[in-house]
Amino acid sequence: MALELFEVLERKLEDLLGQYQTMQSENATLMRMLEEQEKALAETREALTKLNKERDMVRQRLDQLLHKLEVLGSEK
Repeated sequence: MALELFEVLERKLEDLLGQYQTMQSENATLMRMLEEQEKALAETREALTKLNKERDMVRQRLDQLLHKLEVLGSEK
């Protein structure tokens, strides 16, 4: 009887250890995925910042050109 209980306990402990190892592996995989996603997000934010700066520069240049055209048009 005691031997049977010990075997049941041993099986349950082995199952628990197996689940623990599986969860550790899954956690490591998820951590790598999170790092990759955070890196991709940082790169996307950087690219967006660059594009916004470029857009603002283009807008300023267009405003300057339009102003020059207005000045030329008012001189005639």
